[in-house]
Amino acid sequence: MPGKPSAPPRSRTRARQGPAAPRWARRLCLREETADFVVRGFPCDRPESRLVLERHGRSFLTGFNTALTAAPGAVQERLTDLDPVERGFAYEGAGMACALLDTLALTGGRRVRALLRGPGRDYVHLVHVGAGWALAKAPLPGARRLLGLDPLLGWLALDGLGFSYGYFGGRTAVARIARKGPPRPGGTVRHQGLGRSLWFVEAADPDRIAGTITGFPEDRRSHLWSGVGLAACYAGGAADSELDRLRERSGPYWQHLAQGAAFAAEARRRGGHIPEHTHRGVLRLVGVDAVTAAGWTLDAEQRLRGDGSLGDFLAWRALISGSALASR
Repeated sequence: MPGKPSAPPRSRTRARQGPAAPRWARRLCLREETADFVVRGFPCDRPESRLVLERHGRSFLTGFNTALTAAPGAVQERLTDLDPVERGFAYEGAGMACALLDTLALTGGRRVRALLRGPGRDYVHLVHVGAGWALAKAPLPGARRLLGLDPLLGWLALDGLGFSYGYFGGRTAVARIARKGPPRPGGTVRHQGLGRSLWFVEAADPDRIAGTITGFPEDRRSHLWSGVGLAACYAGGAADSELDRLRERSGPYWQHLAQGAAFAAEARRRGGHIPEHTHRGVLRLVGVDAVTAAGWTLDAEQRLRGDGSLGDFLAWRALISGSALASR
């Protein structure tokens, strides 16, 4: 009778899974209450929206805590049981955890790269956004290069940074940012992330979101509306009538709302599952189906210079906005 097959050498297993998480990383784990609207100070007068958005927050925390305690190659095994709707949020959290560990342990981006090459490859947009959350906790100059982020998608780390300001800082932080002077060039992408956070900070209420954006200088509103469109279609949590109201309130910034919706459609498509709320959101906000909107992002990317500059990223958004306007 043949003996039991021997286990592969530990070094080979670890190489396949990526660097093991350090023991001290467990101290960084976040508690589930972190996603609670009461704890965050967000409005609780929209119970249905709150239920959806808190669930996404808990999925983020699951991904974050999982990646803190496991090697990148083992993350997929632990997140497989999550509903497909929630996996993107979990990988966003995993992206934050890997970037935070890389930053604190000075590992040269090994964990982020292992996550992007392995289980996070289908959630590449969310992993890059999650890396930006880490920069709010442990700022790292030249993070896009040092963490091994994609030249173009690496700008989404600034989106994640902006989102973290709003999500963790709430209305007080949003109002403070609105009073600041003109942002630096990269601040345009941070405002996109800040706009995305408004979907949570204002519990997906179209009128409150529009009112908050009105409090910002005019040159920042298009970036905020882009983030709102992305969150509305990726996260969901609004009824058809509320989506119609959101489109109406976007006014002259509608094409930027539509561009964000297209980003959401492509991120969902890349993840292998476009949920009903994304199909419905894109149709209500943009007027086309989600697959068509996702295609705009791919077509626009083919027309870029390909230098990975901020100008290239903003041109990508502008080309998608142009496709939305042409579809009206």
